[in-house]
Amino acid sequence: MEAGERLLRCLEELSAGELRTFLFYLGPVLPRGKLEPPCPPVRVAELLLKYEPQRALELAAGALGKVPRRDLLPLLLLQRGEERPEERRREPPFGGGGEAPPAAPAASDFSGQTKRVSDSQLMKLARKMGKGWRQIGIEYLGIENSVLEQIEEENANNVVMRAYYMLRNWKNREKEGATAARLYFILHQEEVQLDSDAYAFLLESA
Repeated sequence: MEAGERLLRCLEELSAGELRTFLFYLGPVLPRGKLEPPCPPVRVAELLLKYEPQRALELAAGALGKVPRRDLLPLLLLQRGEERPEERRREPPFGGGGEAPPAAPAASDFSGQTKRVSDSQLMKLARKMGKGWRQIGIEYLGIENSVLEQIEEENANNVVMRAYYMLRNWKNREKEGATAARLYFILHQEEVQLDSDAYAFLLESA
């Protein structure tokens, strides 16, 4: 399913009031003059894809988290070849104690719509990474192996602090782009060997 189709299907699930709230949380992303009511879902989808083609799904996910309609994230972020959420085994809505929905890796922040990840959040995540911290750093956070070796040497007997300083390195590199939501989407790729319960809290501040 193409990104535009996923976005439209998701927006069509919103009530009129939820759609207004969704548009409010998009903030300055879309020109206000083009959002005068009535603004049907297809128009919203067209505008998002026109003005933010590379970030449309990510921006939409951030706004959905504030509506709040996180239960629609599985539909919004459905990958090509995957089944639709209603065709899967029913699970609790996102945030209700069930497994977090699948998501694509994000390439940028939500244009000011989410908070930069805090050091305390990084520490909480580091405590749950375990021995896979190094692989995650290399494959998904783009940390140089030489940097990881230095971190390992300086924290020889503390796996948690190794993971923490690796995450801090990513945060410092990405600057304002190091949002909690972006880190969530990076870690929620299917190939990442980390239980979703370890980082689901990152979307609580999105």
